Amino acid sequence: MSTIITVAFTPLTSHDIYELQWKEYPQKWEIDGKSKTINAKEVSKNRNNKIQANIEDLNPGTTYTVRLRVLRVVGSGVGGSATPGKPSPELIIDTEAVSCTPKASQCIIL
Repeated sequence: MSTIITVAFTPLTSHDIYELQWKEYPQKWEIDGKSKTINAKEVSKNRNNKIQANIEDLNPGTTYTVRLRVLRVVGSGVGGSATPGKPSPELIIDTEAVSCTPKASQCIIL
């Protein structure tokens, strides 16, 4: 069974590239952190104008720490030459706590 965490956020008009980061709690970001890059211009938004991103292939019954940071400011040039922003506050999510369907477990943060 696959466990997924879905994160939704409202992108800022001044920023277009984001990095969604996650790790098992209480592991170290520098060693065990994983990430995916999200380009706000290339992904669709939901009806509330939020971007939704899935973190997939997680271990069921495990606690994860999730955070988001800006990688590039709009108009900063190709390749994200701007200095990446500071990470958001950490969200700590227990994947065992959300298990209400016979399908794969899925945590949704809006």
